[in-house]
Amino acid sequence: MLKCLNDKSGFTFVETLVTISIFTIIMLAMTAFFTIFYKKQAVNIVKIEGTNVAGRALEKMSNEIRKMNRAEDGTFAIELADEQNFIYYSDVDNDGLTERIEYFLNGTDLERKLIEPGVLMDYSGEAITTFIASHIKNGTDPIFKYYDENYTGSEDPLVYPVNVTQIEVVGIYIDINLNEEYPLGLIHAKIKIHPRNLKTFD
Repeated sequence: MLKCLNDKSGFTFVETLVTISIFTIIMLAMTAFFTIFYKKQAVNIVKIEGTNVAGRALEKMSNEIRKMNRAEDGTFAIELADEQNFIYYSDVDNDGLTERIEYFLNGTDLERKLIEPGVLMDYSGEAITTFIASHIKNGTDPIFKYYDENYTGSEDPLVYPVNVTQIEVVGIYIDINLNEEYPLGLIHAKIKIHPRNLKTFD
């Protein structure tokens, strides 16, 4: 049998171009898919980590606020109640003495100042500052909101400036994003705290 001299094996130039084009499209699609998948996974990780940070901060603050009491010198349990600054008295270290506690926003860091009562039961000593949480994104929005005895879950907070003697519920609202590269990683955490001793004050 004679073999045709014009019979050619392999791909033609056009077939090669088509193959390369299809392969390129597939690779681009796969790259886009994995990029989107990676970003979604990264956002989820940021959210999970942010939730953990916010959860620990809210737990610590709520435990301390819940047991607030009068100062050792008889001062009312709450000294100042602003949008991003809260000063009150509580025995946070369980030593039998009531400390002066201040929560405040320092840039994007939420911090706490603690002053132990002195020998004269005043609070003129040096403050010890500790870190509570970073990457707070509240901006000028309140971290603290306050509610009176009529609060049942849906009422509006007290209007600033707040009369501290009217407070019976303290709300903490934290916006946090541990990685600004992923705006969708922003989470909103909140808690309402009912201090045990406020109802007993005159």
